[in-house]
Amino acid sequence: MTKYFSDVIVEFLRQQDIDYVTFNPGASFRGVHDSLVHEDNAEIAPEIVMACHEEIAVAIAHGYHKASNRHMGVFVHANVGLLHASMAIFNAWCDRVPLFVLGGNGPLDAGKRRPWIDWIHTSQNIESVVKDYVKWCDQPTSQRATVESLYRGFKLMNTPMKAPVFVALDFDIQEQPLQDDVRLLPKTAAQATELPPLDALSADGLATRLRDSRLPVLITDFSGQDPRTVAPLTALAERLGLAVVDRGNRMNFPSTHELNLSGATAGLLEDADLVLALEVQDLAGALGSFLELDDHGKPANGAHVVTIGANDLLTSKWAADYQQFVPVDQAVAADALGSVNALRERADDASFATPEFTARRDERVKKISAAHLRARAEWAGQAAEAKGNEIINVAAAVDEIHRAVRDETWVLANTGSLTIDGWVKKLWPLERPQSYLGLNGGGGLGYGLGASVGAALAHKDDGQIVIDLQSDGDFLYTPSALWTLSAYEVPLLTIVMNNRLYLNSTQHAARIAGNRDRDIDRAHIATSFYDNPVDFVTLAQSYNIHALPRVEAIADVAPAVREAVEFIKANGRPALVEILME
Repeated sequence: MTKYFSDVIVEFLRQQDIDYVTFNPGASFRGVHDSLVHEDNAEIAPEIVMACHEEIAVAIAHGYHKASNRHMGVFVHANVGLLHASMAIFNAWCDRVPLFVLGGNGPLDAGKRRPWIDWIHTSQNIESVVKDYVKWCDQPTSQRATVESLYRGFKLMNTPMKAPVFVALDFDIQEQPLQDDVRLLPKTAAQATELPPLDALSADGLATRLRDSRLPVLITDFSGQDPRTVAPLTALAERLGLAVVDRGNRMNFPSTHELNLSGATAGLLEDADLVLALEVQDLAGALGSFLELDDHGKPANGAHVVTIGANDLLTSKWAADYQQFVPVDQAVAADALGSVNALRERADDASFATPEFTARRDERVKKISAAHLRARAEWAGQAAEAKGNEIINVAAAVDEIHRAVRDETWVLANTGSLTIDGWVKKLWPLERPQSYLGLNGGGGLGYGLGASVGAALAHKDDGQIVIDLQSDGDFLYTPSALWTLSAYEVPLLTIVMNNRLYLNSTQHAARIAGNRDRDIDRAHIATSFYDNPVDFVTLAQSYNIHALPRVEAIADVAPAVREAVEFIKANGRPALVEILME
């Protein structure tokens, strides 16, 4: 029986433990598609998750990886599919998520192209569409070169700093019979290169500096990408009495911990004299949230700043997601988990805790704890007060949703917008690693539904309730993700937070009008859905998704969410709740 090169691509996916592939079908990877569904490959082929748009497919793989630290393969159709996928790939780049994106192309040999369609769907340097926001890309032109590209791409995307890669699969090469001298490499050939932890001398010096500091502050942002980091990081903060500012691109540090001052007014932290930034992307923004900065982004009070992580190892020449340059006192490229453990080892040494340090730490912890409790009490009070509003307020809704699910083991796959996300971090107990997966990374709308489908697939059989707090504007970019959600019976709770606005754009419009002394009541024009509102309940039902009647009163939020949760638990299928809000 003839074996084709596309069969080897499927074998590679299985070798690298890829259980799912996701795509919107296209002829440019028809060879691989045939190999995925071929009866003789049934035992090895990953399960297919079909999407109705490439942007959704990439987002599904994005959310799946954030929820599980496992990979989906993503296939995109030629140049048109890659163009559709490009926004979602950019989100993953900014979010530092490794995605394995494979695209059809060609045939590059012009003599083998069909009239018209093969010509318009073939591109020279097809990877140029995304080359500035993928970590690596290639367009191999032979079977042997393609095998090498698959291994190199898989290895590089998982090597810190992690990010997407793209490999173009030539149409003709996929469909060729397998050459006798072409075979897979060992699985370990794709093993990522690892960063070392802090060396002993650096760990000793930094631990001593943290011990002797008057008010040391730990900032973390992406360290929770590795969920194993959360517990030792928490223990290190406790041992040293560090005030913690979690920038929240992942669940890095328990939000309810007494040392967590994320989102609190600067107050106490204005006197910080040492800042340790662990895997922080926007350092200027992080420092500026509690310290006055000079023109160069350095703390005006002279606080010593140390960074640990791999952020400087990944920059784009096109996108400025690397953020403002900050001249720090010490920058170390090192593995976050290993470095935290190295610091803990020094801090746990019996000779480390001098009486003066212990007294200073304990007094500092009392002040930090008091500030933490004041902040959370203030936020809870604001949410409680908002429940008296005539129209449902976002803080009130977020609080009531949590009240409905607090006895479940839940995972927040998406929080929809900065406004919703901010209140989630203030009101929900984000305590378990990977219980909160963060926002979209690149600020590109269309992420929420697809990413939540991926996250829910990752938890499909473990009984956890995966929740998508879905903003209405983002929803309308990729509503056909509901088809995938329904077709594969993915047990996702989608809660549409419907304010009938692109709120951020409305706020900007009002700000400009106010600055110009113009009518701010016109800010909703072309930023709202007031004149033609969307019925999300009917939309969901059209995709055969169980949807409850729209909620318009705060008292009905928790009962509706509980009913949806019970439906998911009883049926293993998705459910949707729409909340009409201000």
